[in-house]
Amino acid sequence: MFSDYPDILTVKDITKMLGVHPNTVYDLVKEGVLPKIPCCRHIKVAKIYVIKYVLQSAQ
Repeated sequence: MFSDYPDILTVKDITKMLGVHPNTVYDLVKEGVLPKIPCCRHIKVAKIYVIKYVLQSAQ
């Protein structure tokens, strides 16, 4: 699942993966649904957390 994407994702990557607006990704990070990796001022998320989110949403 999502093998074409790197293990560490940017907001842009996640919007492409999920087909959502960037604001939705920022909200998911803000709510703690997608834990961010501290990286300067940029938001980075491990791909495994996006996969877990997709699988939980499908249930």
